[in-house]
Amino acid sequence: MEEETNVENDSDDSSEGTESKSIGRYDKEGYKEITMEKPREIDASGIERPWRLDPKGYFLIRVNEELGKIEAAFCDIKENKVRVIIRGDHPLEVYTAILKEDLVSMLDHAADIGVELEKAYIALKEGKKYTQDRVDLEEDE
Repeated sequence: MEEETNVENDSDDSSEGTESKSIGRYDKEGYKEITMEKPREIDASGIERPWRLDPKGYFLIRVNEELGKIEAAFCDIKENKVRVIIRGDHPLEVYTAILKEDLVSMLDHAADIGVELEKAYIALKEGKKYTQDRVDLEEDE
């Protein structure tokens, strides 16, 4: 399912002193060399984002131990009812289905879902307990 993309690092000391430095290239046809010249740097330490409810709805994410899968249940806002359950073996499968079904409208919501799906996946693979919106995974008892 996952497609690996390798990046070749072509950097050598001969490019020092030039404005643009090569940092590699993808090994896929049609991709240009990746270069860098004085990129803007942002220190994101301590940045906080206020929580906002996605107008399309929200997700309840869990590990379905019976099936050995991660799942995301989409709930509508008006009635707080589960309308869709998406299951998969890997976060990529689940969030791709979420995007395909057009169930999110906010980028920060999509990012949060990705983080939670990954934590659920790790918990499933490592035999730990997953609780949505909790920072750390717990040992499964």
